[in-house]
Amino acid sequence: MGEAGGDLKGMARHRRRGGYNRAGACARSLYRSRRTGHGLCRADDSQRRYLGTADSPTAGRDLHIGDFKRGVLAPISHVGDIMAVTGGVALTFKLRQEPRIALTWIGDGSTKSGVFHESMNFAAVQRLPMIVIVQDNKVALGTRLDQHHRGSFLDWPAAYGVEGGAFDGNNVLDAYAATKLAADACREGRGPVLLICDTFRMGGHATHDEREARATFDSTLFSHWGKRDPIGIFETYLIEGTLDLESGQRLKRTDGLRKRNAEVLSRLEAQVTQEVEQAAQEALASASTNMPRAESAPDGVYSEDQTLVIEAAAVNVAS
Repeated sequence: MGEAGGDLKGMARHRRRGGYNRAGACARSLYRSRRTGHGLCRADDSQRRYLGTADSPTAGRDLHIGDFKRGVLAPISHVGDIMAVTGGVALTFKLRQEPRIALTWIGDGSTKSGVFHESMNFAAVQRLPMIVIVQDNKVALGTRLDQHHRGSFLDWPAAYGVEGGAFDGNNVLDAYAATKLAADACREGRGPVLLICDTFRMGGHATHDEREARATFDSTLFSHWGKRDPIGIFETYLIEGTLDLESGQRLKRTDGLRKRNAEVLSRLEAQVTQEVEQAAQEALASASTNMPRAESAPDGVYSEDQTLVIEAAAVNVAS
């Protein structure tokens, strides 16, 4: 990461697995929650949070990042528990009659937790405006899918009595299209929707179990999925397609168009790299002058705004 690389270290999550279905799935009216929300937040927020500064979205507390202002719920370490929280958010939207949707992702391993099934059943019975994306990573903490799962995830929507669908988790456009259809269903009162994302975890759950992940599968599987990098697929689509990235118009496919589109993407990448580097420098500067005060530790433990609790209680009593 440029000059700040020695101070801010991490891994490229989007290259490790089909997590780019997250970017493809998100839209402005969706309230997102996930165990790993880092890929949904701005570079400056993420890096300030990494350093634990007071001006980060979580004010120097939990490393799991979230930001209510941007509709990103901070994740929960306990596997599967984010399902119950997302269901609560969706229920709030329904009680308030807000045209909003709650969305969360969950790995194939996390679906084996009791809270997943309880929350999914609750969402189905209450017909909540909620989208659940099951990421079929083929492995969970070194446990292969066939060691913890029988049958097909594609049968699950019918089992819960909800609408469902499937998409290629390594194709941004496929993820977007499937999620848009799910969002439309939720807005029409046909929620929740359970989507199955077909992808593969290229690395371990974290850097510490990379070797375990590589030892779990044959190398040919990594070779196959390695050719399906979601960023590379989307980049090829944009360069080789008929969309002129400068004008937004559809043109005849020519070598000149390919060259122009490649140049546009190159400029965008340079711009993003510069923004990330600047964010890193600003985060480092903040870390030297703006760390949380010890006496602020209890702040935010309890909500100062009881409006949500009161409104929800009133609706329950009235019904």
